[in-house]
Amino acid sequence: MAKKKKSSGNTSGAASKASKVIVWVVLAIVLLVVALVLINNYTGSSSDEAQDIDYSSQPFLGDENAPVKIVEFGDYKCIHCQEFHHNNFPVIDQELIETGKASFYFMNMPIINADSEKGAEFSEAVYQVLGDDGFWKFHDVLFAEDLNTSFTDDFLMDKLREVVSDEEAEEVLQVYNNGTDDAVSTDTELADELGVQGTPTIFVNGKLFEGQDMNDLIDMVDEETQEAN
Repeated sequence: MAKKKKSSGNTSGAASKASKVIVWVVLAIVLLVVALVLINNYTGSSSDEAQDIDYSSQPFLGDENAPVKIVEFGDYKCIHCQEFHHNNFPVIDQELIETGKASFYFMNMPIINADSEKGAEFSEAVYQVLGDDGFWKFHDVLFAEDLNTSFTDDFLMDKLREVVSDEEAEEVLQVYNNGTDDAVSTDTELADELGVQGTPTIFVNGKLFEGQDMNDLIDMVDEETQEAN
């Protein structure tokens, strides 16, 4: 009888331990699923999931009908955006835009300071008045500036006058003074919808670029080109 009771106790203990293990396994799985959901909500999208992006009324370079559209969400006061513009964009221009593989779009995401907002609003005014040609000229001179420079109205006008006529600059100033908040808000609202967390953030045909270097970006564009064909 004693032996029988001991056996029964072992069986009961083993069953109890097994039940606890199952509970912990189930709990771990639930926590993992919750974590994955939270991560997905935080990042907004993955490189495998194409998001809807409205490219209309946005400044771009290249062939509008190119099979691939690259979008940069950027801030004129962001040091990483400045580095991207100087070090990476020339490769994009030569390897992807000039070859007709991709068109390149810039959308404002002013997040650093008040000057970020002013730069975004002024550049939108430049685009509204002077179109793509004027916008990209101004875009280049603005990213060439020291990030510590204050974006006063006079400074922005001086920079614009470096690349356009005085008459054109005055037209831009009038539009700027009337307000371009809606255009900037369109960009920032889209960035929020896409889950953009910082600048620069790159999308390729609506897919978040998560690679490490320009070779990864070129490979991603090539893959998208093949899928388009």
